[in-house]
Amino acid sequence: MTNTYIYVPDLIADIAECDANYIRLRKLFPDMDAESELSFGILATTYQGATVSISITERCPFTTMLTVKVTSDKDDFFLRWPSLDVRMYHDVRSAEVVRFERHRNFRFRYPTPNNNMFQPDEKSQINKFLGELLTHCLEHGYSLEKVAFS
Repeated sequence: MTNTYIYVPDLIADIAECDANYIRLRKLFPDMDAESELSFGILATTYQGATVSISITERCPFTTMLTVKVTSDKDDFFLRWPSLDVRMYHDVRSAEVVRFERHRNFRFRYPTPNNNMFQPDEKSQINKFLGELLTHCLEHGYSLEKVAFS
């Protein structure tokens, strides 16, 4: 007798995460309707920081596609920052990751094992990762522009 675990997606939690990501993106980039790019720094776990750039790649009446890239100020052999494409749905105020690095078109559930070595809840984990990254940006982000005090 074999015990097989079948992952059942928590649709309510997944939608709530996507809705929260929409709010986080609007807080980080409030001028996204007029501007097409935003860059700022974040504090990292080591002495060097990282730069986050959010660029809008497509605007439609009800959706906006943007790319979130994190680059390190110093080349680090052991740490490679991700690049994500995010689609924002303005009518329902939700945002989901549609591409993570070279992977796209994520399913809600993957069988295990699978050829790509995806976790059963890969899509949920990637959207949670975006939420954690955006939360870190909101808490530890800083402007890259120098401010002159007079």
